[in-house]
Amino acid sequence: MLRTLSRIFAAATVAPLLIWIGAVVATLVLSGPIGCRIDEGSSHPCMIAGQDWGETAYSLGMIAAWGLFFLGPLSFGIGLLWGLTALLHRLLRRRG
Repeated sequence: MLRTLSRIFAAATVAPLLIWIGAVVATLVLSGPIGCRIDEGSSHPCMIAGQDWGETAYSLGMIAAWGLFFLGPLSFGIGLLWGLTALLHRLLRRRG
């Protein structure tokens, strides 16, 4: 039970940061080699294989630019909860 809970907390702690890193990488690829214009003002056309990915590129750019302000504290809070849960489990196990 504790191992499963620990794995869930580990995934929940790391997942927001991985999402943010993925958004940063995708934004860099879209704006670099693919040549899409990505800024915070508005979405711009971004044609890839005949389809417009402008809104997706804009959203990824917003997550890459501002996502860490939300995802960082979220990840930290989940990690803190994980640590407190592990500490409480150790204290209770030592008592009983």
